[in-house]
Amino acid sequence: MKKPVFIIVFVISCACIHAQNLTLDECQELARENYPLIKQYGLIELSTEYSVSNASKAYLPQLSFNAQATYQSDVASFPDEMLNAYKQMGVDMKGLNKDQYRVALEVNQMIWDGGLTQAQKNISSAEGRVSEQSVEAEMYAIRERVNQVYFGILILNEQLRQNQLLQELLQSNYNTVDAYLKNGVAMRSDLDAIKAEQLSVAQQRIQVESAEKAYCRVLSAMTGKVFDSSAKFDKPAIALDYQGEYTLNNRPELRLFDAQAEQFEAQKQAVNASTMPRLGVFAQGFYGNPGLNLFKDMTENKWTWNYIAGLRLQWNFGSFYTKKGSLKRLSIAQQQVDNRRETFLFNNNLQQMQQQEAIDKMRRMMVDDDEIIGLRTSVRSSSEVKYANGTITVNDLLRDITTESQAQLNKSLHELEWLKNIYELKNTVND
Repeated sequence: MKKPVFIIVFVISCACIHAQNLTLDECQELARENYPLIKQYGLIELSTEYSVSNASKAYLPQLSFNAQATYQSDVASFPDEMLNAYKQMGVDMKGLNKDQYRVALEVNQMIWDGGLTQAQKNISSAEGRVSEQSVEAEMYAIRERVNQVYFGILILNEQLRQNQLLQELLQSNYNTVDAYLKNGVAMRSDLDAIKAEQLSVAQQRIQVESAEKAYCRVLSAMTGKVFDSSAKFDKPAIALDYQGEYTLNNRPELRLFDAQAEQFEAQKQAVNASTMPRLGVFAQGFYGNPGLNLFKDMTENKWTWNYIAGLRLQWNFGSFYTKKGSLKRLSIAQQQVDNRRETFLFNNNLQQMQQQEAIDKMRRMMVDDDEIIGLRTSVRSSSEVKYANGTITVNDLLRDITTESQAQLNKSLHELEWLKNIYELKNTVND
């Protein structure tokens, strides 16, 4: 019995999910979470963390091991007169072997590298920010797609609602004409005309329902959630006096340009640091033949333990050859980014002006919608009376019914178009 109960609970839960009211912001967040590219954020963070960590290890002691065996054409030796003198004193000077061996372990500790390590860390961090903002800019396009689909669903839902109202009005007039026909004051062709209009409206509903299902499937694919006919999509609530004037542009592309500028600055620091000297300490211990005491090795000729420790200063002057060209190249790259920023802001501002004008246009059109509907309703009511009195035909009545329905639909569409333009403006500035 447990399994059927579980299935029933699961089905009820799913039904609750589908039947809940959905908002545009919720759909945008779901689409963002469902987009495969969002996984890049975690990968970029890990990659940046490892890169910075690797750069930081430059100041850790560097341990190296090496072993070598060599044969050389000649070795250091004393003159024959000194060898003869040593022999007279009873000292056997064997001399050094031409085959020599060494097994060594060396430790190097960086003290100062001219800022190169810090520059490399800054470069890694900047590259991570550039990658993140690139992904953010790419993912931002999801908002516009969700807006288009969501408002498409709202428009189709409004068409279905108006279609239902029109069908109810046609049915009411059908019943009235049918009564007239039974009383002998209407013709059969009048009833057939209304029935034909009803069938035509029903066909329109089928087309709209099919389009709505297609839009819902698209939104389901984008969000990863299943939306069926019971899902309710809330219309965004915005005051009619909404102006939509923005002084701050928060688009991710601008943050991408900033991150690229930081990356170039870090690379300039690395170029400058590459011309600085490096200071470090080192220690080397080795076991070999000969060792450091050559005089003793000439007499005993055996393997010994030895070590060297000291301070080391290195300065690679070759970096100066390419410094000027490298800095110039980075300066040009920065100018290109600045140019892309200016171009983006220019086009973005143009887009804002066009969208603002579209918002104002729809607001002006919405002012007269209620009056138009009132007039169309009055005309339709009057036509019903005229038809009842036999002064107009049923086609005249149907025309006025359709015109009234279209006026009601136009009001809803104007409002939705106004809201859509507002959200397009919001998307343009990332509000």
